[in-house]
Amino acid sequence: MTATPQAYRLADSAPLEDEISYVWRKALRGRSLDAAGLAARCQVAPEAIAALIAGRAEPALVKAAAGVLGLHEPALRGLAQYQPKVSHVQGVTRLALPFEGDFVNAWLIREEDHVLLFDAGFERDSAATVLQRLGAADVQLFLTHDHRDHVGGLMGLQPLIKKQHQMHYGQSIRLGSLDVQCIDLSGHCLPTFGYVIRGLSKTFCVVGDALFAGSIGGCQDAYTYEMALRNLQHHVMSLPTRKPICRRQVTWEKVSKPALHGLVV
Repeated sequence: MTATPQAYRLADSAPLEDEISYVWRKALRGRSLDAAGLAARCQVAPEAIAALIAGRAEPALVKAAAGVLGLHEPALRGLAQYQPKVSHVQGVTRLALPFEGDFVNAWLIREEDHVLLFDAGFERDSAATVLQRLGAADVQLFLTHDHRDHVGGLMGLQPLIKKQHQMHYGQSIRLGSLDVQCIDLSGHCLPTFGYVIRGLSKTFCVVGDALFAGSIGGCQDAYTYEMALRNLQHHVMSLPTRKPICRRQVTWEKVSKPALHGLVV
């Protein structure tokens, strides 16, 4: 049975994708370590690392492993209870689009006569279906990266697209009262484009898969992992506080180091 695409207000709750095991595995790959290597660095048996990845480790091992991998220990300990609270902003809608038994987010911003869509989802017609249901047309489309769960709906969207923007890092464009600035968030995918949107009641940053609720998007190797961290620190961590971050799974409204679950300190 095919899942139905849904539209949600910005403040509506959403399931978080990041389990503790995802955070550990992403960090291990990013630091070019395997479980045996981490066990040796922490001076424990490999079985202890298996328990760590499964979320069953003692606090002392969590602290030691976080130190080796450059993770933020308090955020790791609080990950299971982490639930971001985001206030509603008029004109911003989260589109939950089906993706192989799960959902992937796209982001819709409507302001005056302008309709902005960030990413296209996986299925050919899911994004188009929900946009038609919302009465959205003449869409200004922006893509964060070219992974299949973000571009699969491009063909189905064609009748609704007024323009697909291909921006350069650092470039800004004006659409009515909205200013859209393109930032470099490469790492999870090369390239990755983030977008800072100003002109609503709050400034927004759309990051695609560059940032998750509890970690960053998975990277292929240590080189791209360091690239991802560097770009997030430079372009996202530098934003003023209380800027909603619109990404794959949920929004995150407070930009601060403790809130960057899984990121290096």
